[in-house]
Amino acid sequence: MLHNPWHDIAPGPNPPEQVTAIVEIPSGSRNKYELDKDTGHFKLDRVLYSAVHYPGDYGFIPRTLHEDGDPLDVLVKINEPTFPGCQISARPIGVLMMLDKGEPDDKILAVPA
Repeated sequence: MLHNPWHDIAPGPNPPEQVTAIVEIPSGSRNKYELDKDTGHFKLDRVLYSAVHYPGDYGFIPRTLHEDGDPLDVLVKINEPTFPGCQISARPIGVLMMLDKGEPDDKILAVPA
């Protein structure tokens, strides 16, 4: 049986100082992948047809829950892109307090631990 990265992987060895980041979208990508919460599989949500791309590996911290009902988002500044599903041991260094349609949608900023 396949595991679900949101539910079956620990949030990290020592949160909040060191967390596990599960990559959904690699740095530089214009493909927006998302974890299907029901199946635990990654799926292509859409392609960004503009100059916009992801400035770091973007994903989530497992076993967390934000106000929006999703796991906490994390952006890991890393030298080379990884791949969807990759686990990165990360050290949070800040937070981007953002809104999406008027609702909180914060992003944890992190670097590899």
